[in-house]
Amino acid sequence: MTEKLTNKGLESSAREATGLSDFGPDSGWREGFERLVAAVEAMSPNEQLRHLATQNIVGQLATRLHFVEDDKNHPDIAQQEIGDPLIVIGLPRTGTTISYDLLCLDPQARAPREWEWYIPWPPTDEATFDSDPRIAQVTALYDNWLEHAPQLLDIQRFDCTQPGECNHGMQYHFASTNFAAELGVPDYAEWLRHSNAPGQYVSHKRMLQNFQWKGPKGRWTLKSPQHLFDLPALLEAYPGAMLVWTHRDPALTFSSLSSFIAGFLAAFGGDKDKAAIGRDVIETWVAAMNRGLAARADAAIEDRIIDLAHKDVVADPKGAISRIYDKFGLHFSEEHKARIDRFLTENPAAKRMGKHKHSPEEYSIDIGEVHERMADYYDRFGDLLGPPKTGAKP
Repeated sequence: MTEKLTNKGLESSAREATGLSDFGPDSGWREGFERLVAAVEAMSPNEQLRHLATQNIVGQLATRLHFVEDDKNHPDIAQQEIGDPLIVIGLPRTGTTISYDLLCLDPQARAPREWEWYIPWPPTDEATFDSDPRIAQVTALYDNWLEHAPQLLDIQRFDCTQPGECNHGMQYHFASTNFAAELGVPDYAEWLRHSNAPGQYVSHKRMLQNFQWKGPKGRWTLKSPQHLFDLPALLEAYPGAMLVWTHRDPALTFSSLSSFIAGFLAAFGGDKDKAAIGRDVIETWVAAMNRGLAARADAAIEDRIIDLAHKDVVADPKGAISRIYDKFGLHFSEEHKARIDRFLTENPAAKRMGKHKHSPEEYSIDIGEVHERMADYYDRFGDLLGPPKTGAKP
C-alpha cells in the first residue's frame, strides 16, 4: 500500500533516491509543492493515483537536487545567455501546435523535445541527442497512458522526440497546469489560477540553460498556453521574447480541451465527472485569458505580441509564419519554406482530423457564460475568431 503523501516523506525519498541533500537557496517552488501534496491527499486518492503522484513529485524533487549539485560543480551552466526566445502562447486547441511545429522547422530554431522536459537531468548531450535513453523511457510512459486511454491518439500526437511544451517543465517548479490535467487536484488548480509562483521563470531559464549547455544550440522556440497567466514575469526573464498569441473562439475550444483532460484522467486512474472537468477548464482558462489580456495594457508587453487567427494558420501556413517573422525582424529562409512544404504534405496530424468527437453540452459548458466572462476578449478579437475559410489548406 502506498503511504500517505507528506512533504517530509517525499523530500526524504528524493534525497534517498539521489544521495543528495541540498535543495539550494531558491525556495519559490515550495509553496506549489506543499499545495500539490495537500491537494492530492484532500481527494482521498485511490492507490493508483497516489502512486503516480508520488512518482511524479519525487521525480521533480530529485531533479531539483541534481540541478543544485550541478550548479556547484559546473557554475558555467547557469551563466549562459538564453537570448530572445520565440514563444507561442495561445489558448489550448487554437492552432498552437501547428504554429509551433512550423516555427520549429526553422534551421535556426532550437526547441526542447518532450523527453527533455519530462526528464531534464542529466544535461542534454548533442552527441546522443537522437539516441538518448530517456526517449525510450518517455515512450514507454506514453504507451502506458495510451493503453488505458487509446482515445488520446485521436486528439494529440504522442511522440516524445517532437518539440514539447513549457508546462511540462513547469512541473519542476511545482507550478504547472499538467498536475491538474493529470491528477485532478481541484484545490491545487484553484491555487494555480489565482497565484503567481515566485521564481517560476528563474527555474524555467535554468532548464533551458541545462538543455543548451552541452546540447544542440539555436534560437529558443517555445510553447505553452500557461504563459498567459504571467506575461509580466515571462518578459522580465526574457525582455526580448517574441510572443505569438493564437486565437480561436474559446467557447469552441473548451470542450476539446475537456475531452483531452478526461482522457488523461482515465489513463491516470482519476474519477472526476465530465461536468467537473468542464467547470475546471472554464475556470482555469478564462482566468488565464483575462490575466493575459489585462497584462497587455502595458505597452512594453503589447509590443512583444503578434496576434494570429487559427483560421489564417489553417488557410495559409507559410503566410502566417511570414507575418510572424516580419513582425520580429527574423529571416524566413528558403530552407525553412521547403521544410514547411514537406511537413504539410507528410503531416500525420491530418489523419486525426474529424476523429476527435466532443461537444460543450457533454461537459456542461455554458457558451453564454463563456461569452459573458470573456466579453473584453470577444470585443477586441472577435474578428479573428471563427472557422477556417472553405477550401483552406490542411
